[in-house]
Amino acid sequence: MKVNKKEIFFLLPLFFFYFVFYILLRYVPMDSILSKGLVVGNVLIYSPLATLLVSLLYAAFYGFSLRFSFLVALLFFLTIFTFGEWIPLYHAAYFLCSLAGNGLGHLIYLFSRKNSRAENQ
Repeated sequence: MKVNKKEIFFLLPLFFFYFVFYILLRYVPMDSILSKGLVVGNVLIYSPLATLLVSLLYAAFYGFSLRFSFLVALLFFLTIFTFGEWIPLYHAAYFLCSLAGNGLGHLIYLFSRKNSRAENQ
């Protein structure tokens, strides 16, 4: 599967939330309670929200792409390296966030195309 440059650009923020964020937490000196709070916040709030927004933006620019949602799901496997385990429920939830973002973004895409066609006529 060849990944386009436009897809890589949109996958980079997710790479940060899925992988780099956890590595940074290991090396930044902070209280253990704060560190655990950031990890839990990232797993439950920040990463799903970032997944939803990135998928929404991608679909708003390029239309619905099931392929992009699958790439997001494949990228989520990076969390296995940071946590040492795989949680299928989170994986399914993040995939659904990606699909929801793709769907909402596709509505924006269709609406903007419809408006641009109406202006051209």
